[in-house]
Amino acid sequence: MQKITKEKIEENENNTDKVLNLCKNARTFIRTRNPRQAEPLLFEALEISPQNPYVLVALGDAKRMQKQFTTSAKYYELCLGADPLNPFAMSGLGDAYRGSNNLDGAIDIWSQALDAYPENYLVMTRLADALTKKGDLVTARKIYEKAIKLNPEDPFALSGLGNLLVRLKEFDLSRPFLEKLVIKQPQNPRAIGALANFYRRQEDFSNAKALFNRILDIDPNNVYAMDGLADCARGNKDYEKAKQLWGKAMAAGMNPAIAKTRIADACLQMQQFTQARQYYDQVLAMSEDRFALFGRLRLIEAEPGDERNKIIDAAQILSRLFALNPSDDRTINEFNVFRTRYPEIDTYIQA
Repeated sequence: MQKITKEKIEENENNTDKVLNLCKNARTFIRTRNPRQAEPLLFEALEISPQNPYVLVALGDAKRMQKQFTTSAKYYELCLGADPLNPFAMSGLGDAYRGSNNLDGAIDIWSQALDAYPENYLVMTRLADALTKKGDLVTARKIYEKAIKLNPEDPFALSGLGNLLVRLKEFDLSRPFLEKLVIKQPQNPRAIGALANFYRRQEDFSNAKALFNRILDIDPNNVYAMDGLADCARGNKDYEKAKQLWGKAMAAGMNPAIAKTRIADACLQMQQFTQARQYYDQVLAMSEDRFALFGRLRLIEAEPGDERNKIIDAAQILSRLFALNPSDDRTINEFNVFRTRYPEIDTYIQA
């Protein structure tokens, strides 16, 4: 009996060592962003140790890196079945939920993770980011601020809180976080872009342009920087330059509907009415884009023409906007402006 027991112990020890070595080698592939090469090693480890949390989390990570979020979530959930408070599985499961656009699920699991591990600032920034996307800026701000206190150097907390404060128009408070982020990550286009956007929002187009150009020095095809430069040109009322930059951004991969709508807006500012209409109509041929519809509405107001035709055209555009969202504040405001000027528009809207 002693001999059998000893052999069994040795077998278990050998299996444990094998699983650890397989996972170690698999993690090397995951760290170098080669998750497919990690998978055979992890599946072999899983056969030996089916409930091993380390193996299950690694498989979840490998699948998540390949954007296989449903499968990824399954492995994290299996891990939590065996180890309910595993911090890596809780964090990863939230990432998998976020990847599959289940933001509520991500918020729920990350909230549970913070209850279990109140000082996990990596989960804090994930949760705050998700809450920001859901529009709960007050709660997100508190969580970001707590993360900053725990780790003042964390780039995700610096970026998240800095950008959130820009959205809240608390520019004096946001600036130190965004500047510190760029100091820490001087070659990171996203960090530089956040500070550039800060300056752009304050209409400091000179500093914004310098930073957007700095991004293009690092990444010549960065669409965000091209769009930012175009917006700065628009802010400086250099609409022709803005048109050129948005055209360049579109060629580099910017969403055509967004780029063409902005080019049309610039044409409208220069009273290039025919060109503006062409661009708006190109966008509307692709989809009922609300910004293109609003642009067409502004075009109707600006372009010379017969008053009755203006009313009919405006009624058609407003009807399309109401069909998209009958309770949209901007649509209602635009309708009220036209109704004040042309009371008879109600007849055409109802028709």
